[in-house]
Amino acid sequence: MLTAIGIFAVRRKYIVLATWIIVILGALPFAPRAQEFLKPGGFSNESFPSVQARKVLQERLEVTTLTVDFVFTHPEWSPFDPRFSGAVENAVEGLTDYDEIAYVATHLDDPQRASAVSNTVHVSMGLTIELDQSLEFLETVIDHVDSGPLGLVITGGPALYRDISLASERDLRRGETVAFPIATIVLLLVFGTLVAAILPAAVGGGGVLAGLAIVFFMSQGIDMSVFALNIVSLLGIGIGIDYSLFYTSRFQEELRRGRTVDNAVIAAHSHAGKAILFSAVTSLIGLLSLVTFDVMMLRSVGIGAVAVIFAALLAALTLMPAILAILGHRVNRFRVLPRWGTNSRKNFSFWVPLSNWVMRRPWLVLIPTSTVLILLAVPALSMRLGTVDATILPDSLESRQGFDVLREEFGFALQTIIPVGYTFADAAGEAANPFAFENLTTAYDIGRELERVEGVTKVTSIVNLDPTFGPEQYELLYQHPEAITDVTAAQLVRESVRPGAILFLVHSDLHPFWPETRQLVTDIRALIPPSGQLHVNGGASEITDIVNTLYGKFPYIVGAVLLVTYLSLMLLFRSVILPLKAVVLNVLSILASYGALVFVFQQGHFSGVLNFEAMGVIEATLPILLFAIIFGLSMDYEIFLLSRVAEAYERTGDNVASVAEGLQRSGLIITGAASILVIVAASFVLADVVVVKAIGLGLAIAVFVDVTLVRALVAPAIMRIAGPWNWWLPAWLDRILPQVKHDV
Repeated sequence: MLTAIGIFAVRRKYIVLATWIIVILGALPFAPRAQEFLKPGGFSNESFPSVQARKVLQERLEVTTLTVDFVFTHPEWSPFDPRFSGAVENAVEGLTDYDEIAYVATHLDDPQRASAVSNTVHVSMGLTIELDQSLEFLETVIDHVDSGPLGLVITGGPALYRDISLASERDLRRGETVAFPIATIVLLLVFGTLVAAILPAAVGGGGVLAGLAIVFFMSQGIDMSVFALNIVSLLGIGIGIDYSLFYTSRFQEELRRGRTVDNAVIAAHSHAGKAILFSAVTSLIGLLSLVTFDVMMLRSVGIGAVAVIFAALLAALTLMPAILAILGHRVNRFRVLPRWGTNSRKNFSFWVPLSNWVMRRPWLVLIPTSTVLILLAVPALSMRLGTVDATILPDSLESRQGFDVLREEFGFALQTIIPVGYTFADAAGEAANPFAFENLTTAYDIGRELERVEGVTKVTSIVNLDPTFGPEQYELLYQHPEAITDVTAAQLVRESVRPGAILFLVHSDLHPFWPETRQLVTDIRALIPPSGQLHVNGGASEITDIVNTLYGKFPYIVGAVLLVTYLSLMLLFRSVILPLKAVVLNVLSILASYGALVFVFQQGHFSGVLNFEAMGVIEATLPILLFAIIFGLSMDYEIFLLSRVAEAYERTGDNVASVAEGLQRSGLIITGAASILVIVAASFVLADVVVVKAIGLGLAIAVFVDVTLVRALVAPAIMRIAGPWNWWLPAWLDRILPQVKHDV
């Protein structure tokens, strides 16, 4: 089939080229708009208990969980100066007239909203709408609020997600600006000619444009997260160029063998095309696994990556042969560097001695390199999963600046507050009187149980006012709730009590996103009242659901991906041992990447150089994303290496010579392809959004380790030690497996 596609592309080369020109021109207006319909967030799911609890608290207790925060300042006026207070009141006047706004709380309502260390005031505006609706409404609010003589910084959920979208788009443009020119330089080093160097970048770029246009149209019908765009673009650029690089390299090799241009294209298509196809399959196996997770962000990456990889594969298998058939020998025009990329033995000046050295001393190579891989992976043992806050943004953005003020001067995000709603009904199933003795008694018992949970420092509720009070005293206090004179009790009655519902606020000194806080949430959820239900909400509750959902499924996904990949490689290489070795080494590369993530982003090493604030945790989706991405990409290089080895072994039957020849013939191209991917990934280390920075660095390290240690040293050493066992396949399995030749 691949040969047939190659023949068609050669015979209809101008039609194929014209078709792709139309596709690319058609994609141009839409690819830059891929972000237009993407949604903020995407780290949650409607089925999570925390989300269900949030809905209950919104409906039964009128609790708003989405706020816009205003930070007002003045260089001279103190917060309670009439001029300061008057300016704040003027700024927020009329906001509550909007249906989307539930309340506006200023320092005049709560004196603790005035900073004790500066002339700063924190004002909160609670919203009744969801996050995706709030971004547009935020612009209305900004136009409405006139701070007058006061300085104003706006932060909170909507502002943060707005800036994340803007920063992500800026990161994408910066990454593309850096990646494409440097990748072209690497291609020039590999091929030596200007035409051959530009060609893979052009074809790969065309595939990326088509893929992003597909993402644009898909996002109009499928919910997709804005966080996915940079990751999808990174994959599209790196893989698209890699595929075109392998194809161009094989075409040049066939020309050097004396084939005509058309035959060289067809031979390259049937040979390199097969490796590209299997590489795409292994990449898609890992990335498709993301679609199975019930989190929009991961699902978005899976869907988007499939789109761009499919487009890159299609471009490599149709556009590339058409262009090469047209260019012919002109692909070698404008030589600027010597021909070190040819397959002649004299040009293997580096790979020949390296491969011979590995073949002579396999154990000397295997033991220290394996030790290095294990040491790189060791920090992963201390990985702490969590989620991130506004610190993923650079401090140049307004929402991050506002967050920093709230954290430093008002203690935001340094402690945890977990909202727990208690709902109950009477015998008829109607919302019961919360001040009835039996309901107060049950609530009182719940309050005491919450206070006894390990990690809880305080519980705020109508039944946790005074440690000396019992249910009887609270019944007396609330006989006439509308006439309560105690300010704290009156405020709690107004804000935390409704018919059939009482709100508890559980306080802890633990950071909201620490693993220990997840245990606190689990312990609270384990409390079962004698009647009614408890509903646990808040950021700590949501990250608990995310981690439980993702990592309850992740081991099974990993097992399925490893098994399917193993079977695919067994089919391609007709061996039981080689696929096992490939899978194990890929896992080592991934673990090394995990170790680097922990060392840098959790522990904070090189944070000054990389310009970020250490998170103290690893964002929960990152290990899953990196597994899905790295596993497929690393397997690409394994396929190209083993294909060369298998081809030589079929011809000679000599294991040692075949491994050496395979390393020699694939070394330069694999190094070039990996260098491009490392450059593309490393360009995203320049990103402002720390999550994108972490993915870029993790991927760059994994690919670098994979090519320098795993493919060049560990894999050949293991194959040398295994000897003929490399090619062992039980006879019964050999009979039932379809034949696949290794003409790559």
